Amino acid sequence: MTVTRPYHSPARQARRQRTKQAIVEAFIAQLGDPGRATLSPAAAARAAGVSIRTVHHYFPDAGAQLAAVADEVEARLYPDPPPLPRTPAELPGLVTAVYRFAEGQLPLLRALVRSSLGAQVRARRRAGRLEAIKSVLEGIGAGQAETRHAVAVVSLLASADAGIVLADQYGLSLQEAGRACAETTRAIIDSLTAQATMARAHSPAGEFGGLSGRDRPAREHGEESSRPPRPS
Repeated sequence: MTVTRPYHSPARQARRQRTKQAIVEAFIAQLGDPGRATLSPAAAARAAGVSIRTVHHYFPDAGAQLAAVADEVEARLYPDPPPLPRTPAELPGLVTAVYRFAEGQLPLLRALVRSSLGAQVRARRRAGRLEAIKSVLEGIGAGQAETRHAVAVVSLLASADAGIVLADQYGLSLQEAGRACAETTRAIIDSLTAQATMARAHSPAGEFGGLSGRDRPAREHGEESSRPPRPS
């Protein structure tokens, strides 16, 4: 019995990859269209020189199309993705890396920031990063309100929003903007750490070394201790 093996043509595979990439490029070009809220398969088909059926073959629905754009944007901005921070000391390094990798991608960043479609793409890309920032800052142990404010500000500093403003309105390069945002992030971490340390120092557990309520000195409750003095 003769077994027929599937034939894989390298040339055909290369053509398919070029077609797929051309469609993704056409979708990314739509990020710069003012007022566009959704990706247009028809416009992508025209720009890529393929049929709408071909577009839907590779990217069958809006979710697949957005995911493909988000993956391509991530690959362009971060060809070697920075590791997500696990400690406060690692957080400024993430901020610096975000700006360093984005150098030379200002047109793409502007498109991401200034369009509602770009916001959808960014939401897919940034979810893990924002969750890591939140987890690290909450781990410091400062007050709930202070931590919530810090998470919002640091998330902004580690984003294209801050980078575009610092570049376009204040003339900084993205590298300079990254250093400035990293320094600000360090200051926020130092402030949260100081607040957490002060809160622990003024808490009953901090004052009496973590003793339980029944073991703390009676003067804490405004009472004199009834225990007899120890013999000298």
